[in-house]
Amino acid sequence: MNLLTPLLSIIILVSVNIILSRKGKKIYWLYELSHFLGGFLLAVLFLNFLDKNFVLLAVLAAGIIWEIYELVINKNKKIKKYLENKFRYYITPPTPSDTILDLILVFLGAVFYLYLF
Repeated sequence: MNLLTPLLSIIILVSVNIILSRKGKKIYWLYELSHFLGGFLLAVLFLNFLDKNFVLLAVLAAGIIWEIYELVINKNKKIKKYLENKFRYYITPPTPSDTILDLILVFLGAVFYLYLF
């Protein structure tokens, strides 16, 4: 399978999230959809390197790393201010329920891809 397509798709997905982060909770559904699509695209990418049995674990690990990134950004005021000023990238403070929902959606996106293919 081509590596470039899922990699570019992930980059575009993250870029769209950064650009639209200024809208805040007005388009909250888009952020949830992006977690599902992120899991789907990560499964596409990881399937090039890993056995099908390990793809779900790798996608879940990537989702956990992303949620830790969001937590670190929100806790470190200097980094958060830098991202807001330099890239106009805004991250809303994560809540436990939001983090769990995000991880479930990442996992379901990967499951959906593996079910289809």
